[in-house]
Formats: sequence, C-alpha cells, structure tokens
Amino acid sequence: MAVIAPFRGIRYAPARAGRLGELISPPYDCISPAQQEELLARSPYNVTHLILGKEKEGDGPVENKYSRAAHTWQEWLAEGFLRLDSTPAIYPSEQSFTAPDGRRLSRRGVIVACKLTEYKEGFVIPHEKTLSAPKVDRLALLRNVKANLSPIFGFYQDDRHEVMSVVAPSAVETVAEAISDEGVHHRLWRLDDPAVVAKVREILAPKRVFIADGHTRYETALAYRNELVRANPGLPENGGHQYMLMFLCSSSDPGVVIYPTHRVVFGLPELDLANLLPALERWFTVETLEEDLRRTAGRAWAVSKLAEHGGKSTAFLMVSASDQKGRILTLRDDADLSMADLPRNDTLRAIDVELLHGVVFQHVLGLTPESQEQERNLRFVRDTGEAINGVLAGRYQLAFVVNPTPMWQVEAVADACETMPQKSTFFYPRLATGMVMRAVDPDERL
Repeated sequence: MAVIAPFRGIRYAPARAGRLGELISPPYDCISPAQQEELLARSPYNVTHLILGKEKEGDGPVENKYSRAAHTWQEWLAEGFLRLDSTPAIYPSEQSFTAPDGRRLSRRGVIVACKLTEYKEGFVIPHEKTLSAPKVDRLALLRNVKANLSPIFGFYQDDRHEVMSVVAPSAVETVAEAISDEGVHHRLWRLDDPAVVAKVREILAPKRVFIADGHTRYETALAYRNELVRANPGLPENGGHQYMLMFLCSSSDPGVVIYPTHRVVFGLPELDLANLLPALERWFTVETLEEDLRRTAGRAWAVSKLAEHGGKSTAFLMVSASDQKGRILTLRDDADLSMADLPRNDTLRAIDVELLHGVVFQHVLGLTPESQEQERNLRFVRDTGEAINGVLAGRYQLAFVVNPTPMWQVEAVADACETMPQKSTFFYPRLATGMVMRAVDPDERL
C-alpha cells in the first residue's frame, strides 16, 4: 500500500555554501519570529531564505516572498551552492539527541519519495486536523519553488525493524552531517544499490504510513498534484508531481519520542476566574497548587504533579494570570459529557486534548471550533516555560499545560480513521530542513 521510490536528492555543497550546521533550520512552523531573523542573518544560504522568507514593502501578486524563494532556489542550483545527485537513491537518516530524562537516544529511518494518495484511500493516514491559513501559505511556496524543501515525518508498524536491517549494512559513509541549534546530531547516508532499494520497496509495500508531522505540507502537496492533473490531464501516473519527500520510521523505533503542545488563551475580556472555577468544577476536580510558579522549582513541581496523571486520567495544569496560581484539573468519574461537543469514537474521546478543546474551550470558555482553528483567542506553545511564563507576565490570560499523547493512542486514532485536534502531538526531534531536498518535476519518472 505504501508506494515509495528513490529520487535524485538536492543537497548543499559545503565547499561552496559553508558548514551545513549554519545552513539547516527547523521546519517552518517551529521557527519563531526572533529565530527567523537569526537564521536569515546567519548565512545568505541558510534554507530559511527558501522556506520562510521575509515580506517586503511593495510586495504584490508578482513579486513577493514566494517568488523570491523560487529565484533563490534556481540561483543556488545554477551557482553550485545546491547540487543535484547524479542517480536516484534513498537516504537513510539518523537523529541523535538527549531525551528529557537524560537518556541519549537515536531515531533512525529512511528518506524516500512517497506516492501521494488521498486519505480516504487508506494508504497514508493522518492523525491530526490542520489549519487553513498555513495550507494557503505552503501551497503558494510550492507553486513557486516547485520543490519539496522539507521532508514529512511518517511512521509505519515494523516491530522487527526490517527496513533498517536491510539498510544498515550499506549505510557506511555519511554524505551529510550537522548539529542543530537544539543539539540534535543529524546524519544522512545515500544508497543507490538497486537490490537494496528494491528490498526496501518490497518491505514497505504492504505497510500503511501514518503521518507523524507534516500534515499541512502533505495536504498542500496533494492540492498541488491535483491542480497539475486538472490543468494537464495527460501527466504520467508515476511523474514527480505524484510523490512527496518523506522520512519513514518504524513506530517501535527506540528513538521515537512524543512531546506535548500546550495551549494559551488570550483576548477574552469577560473572563473572570471567580466564574470560571465553578464552571470547571462541573466536569473536573480542581486542585489549587500552593507553590510559587514564579520560581523554577515551583514550575517544575507543578509540571511533575501533572505528569503523575499521564496515562491514568485526563488532567491539565491550568495557570491563570489573575491570581498567578496553578491548578490541576482532573476529569471527574461522574462528569456528564453529553452536552459537550465530543466525537463518538471512544478512543478519540479519551484523548486529553480532545476533552480540553471540546469541554473547556468550546463549552466553558465559549470558543467555537472556527475560532479555535483560526487561533483568534488561542495559541499553541511547545515550550512549557514559555506557556507558564507568558501567563505570569500577563501576555496570556490562561495556560493549559498538557501531558504528551502516547504512541498507542496516535495509532489507534489513525486506525479508526479519526483525527485529533490540531497540534495534539509533537514528535521530537523535528527533522532538520536542508539535509536533502527534492525537485517536483511532472516529467520525471519515479
């Protein structure tokens, strides 16, 4: 069911562009405005110039950050800062990092061209909803640059680690290596042995691919493919437009780690803690924490209290700006959820962030699904300290710190053809952008 192919990768030429660590970046949606400025200034060849360029005064339909990215892409190729590999290949990849508990882990997989299929076909399966605005942005970039600049992260079930057993003996000499700003060691190999590639294709053929990260970019690639097919009905079924750059990893790989994405609320003038707490107590037990969250030890203790509920009960750490307090909200056993806008699927109903969105945001705070999707009064924050400190500093009214969603729930939701709320999972570490890229050419046969 998973159709993959080797491809001619496009990679930086360090002798021309400089040290690879100065050229890579996180995925576009992990880059803060301050980090964007720093990355753009770090090197004139940093990949951020392609994936997240700056808007300029006078930009319009013809000249804009997307057209500038396309011009830069072609210029870097023409001048040798980027080079096209001579033959199609698959690219084994490894990310080595330090986990929150101090363990040193490595996550291994292979970067391939994966054939695009509609979700309803059941070959490539999402687990999260997506937001509208980012898809408009990414589609404009893809239309202009005509390249996959960042790999999507997909996983598949392979408890025996067959793919890596086939790949590892041939992955001897790295072709690219860099350490990211987060201290993650990224390594890349290149395999063009037809026998190895054929065996990997054979192993993956019956597998379904679950999207871990990159739902927006996958849906954008589908939209672009469909645009091209409508405009040019005779395009080949195995043309380059039918494929997407993807990192594939076994879900049982010991390096697969899921972090949470927290939620912060702002811009609600009617929000009153005196009214909010009784409303929450209809569904949750509310435990007020006495520790001072302004102290590092107090924040750590509060997060550890939340972690005690992980995998056992639905719970959140709510931090309020009005009294600077943290509270553990735990779903009551006798909570009547019949009035809440929750999905019928039992697996999905049991996910913490589903209850957070359906009960707390929609029913208690009055945030409609549309306002949540458009982030009118809601923002997603990956760093726990940023979420809590943002509330204490008055930038947000409330923070909801959540536990990570376990892998078995991610797989169960995807298996049931359901999707979680947006930003329900954060697979760490994110794949670096700029290790290997791929031109999207309808005339190329894969």
